[in-house]
Amino acid sequence: MGKFNICCCVSALTLAALSPVLTASADTPWGIKLSGRLLYDYTQADADTADFEIDDTELRSARLAVSGKTDVMDFKVELETDEGGEIIATDAYADFSPKGTSWKIRVGQFKTPNSLEEQTSGRFTTFAERAEFTDAFEFDRRVGIAAHTKGKDWTFMAGAFGGDLNDTPSEEGLALAARGTYTPVHTDAMLVHLGASVRYREIGDRQSRLRYRQRPFAHLPGRMISTGSVAESDTLIGLEAAMLRGPFWASLEYADVRSDLAAGGTGNFTGSGFETGYFFGGERTYKDGKFDRPKVNHPVTERGLGALSVSAAYDTLDLTDAGVDGGAMSTALIGLSWYPTSKTRVGLSIFQSDANLGTSTSGLDPAFADAVRAGVSDDTVTGATLRLQADF
Repeated sequence: MGKFNICCCVSALTLAALSPVLTASADTPWGIKLSGRLLYDYTQADADTADFEIDDTELRSARLAVSGKTDVMDFKVELETDEGGEIIATDAYADFSPKGTSWKIRVGQFKTPNSLEEQTSGRFTTFAERAEFTDAFEFDRRVGIAAHTKGKDWTFMAGAFGGDLNDTPSEEGLALAARGTYTPVHTDAMLVHLGASVRYREIGDRQSRLRYRQRPFAHLPGRMISTGSVAESDTLIGLEAAMLRGPFWASLEYADVRSDLAAGGTGNFTGSGFETGYFFGGERTYKDGKFDRPKVNHPVTERGLGALSVSAAYDTLDLTDAGVDGGAMSTALIGLSWYPTSKTRVGLSIFQSDANLGTSTSGLDPAFADAVRAGVSDDTVTGATLRLQADF
């Protein structure tokens, strides 16, 4: 673990240890809360040209979290395991609330403040996977320190970050990130969300160069397109907008990355994601700059039928510029989800990913790497993912 990570973790543990002392009021409980989630997927997909086919199940995520709250401290520790059985820390942070201010200081491991869809919990996203650019441009959790605040119609967070708590010191690097949101319309009938974020990254002394790559929607170990390791630093600017009006919602995001290439020059890579949908028997909700738990009007636990949502999305990703031929991809999606309750879901994501494969084979699924070596320039992957989901 790098020095920055150690410093942040020690600070978080120190704040947590001091919390009972800092909380002068004896009648304020810690409010310990246990929560968790289980996501289980079945995916079937195949490619038109490459020798690629998947027909398999996967424990996509199983998480258990402990959180608590005092007068001046909120904290959360969440552990995750998956099909491989490895246990890792996802969130592990403490929020300290200085007296006399609306600001909070967060220390520990948490997501960098970027992207509406990335900030929205995976329990509440529309499809089985997020938009292509969120993975390709590596929105992730890192150990860091950030200041954040909010008002009735706005939020803001900015911070400095090292590496992932679960990575080795050589993978630490540095990231600076900030995000702000504003809801110019926020009534019972309608909500309009606007947001922007920025992130700067640079590699550590022993860290591999930055790379950009992406799967054909489904959660696969290998990728369909990739730039290879090409950049020593990059700057991302993201824009976001969304609207909720009763059972209808729509959102649009755009991300632009300017990369300082190791070979010299600047590469410009872009991505976007649009989605829209409609609820029957419920509606999507929003809280503090991100989508929140859906509302189910008549859950099955109250002898109702639950809620049904239908949705569509279109993502784009371009990883080719300035001599880097990482390919490009666009994905069209149709989704159908049944929510027996607000904490359970059966979701179907049907997708088609069309890609220009580029010329890099670094990090690709072996089938697509072989296709690139054979001179295949374009390919399409069509498939579907069925997800069973529950949380508490």
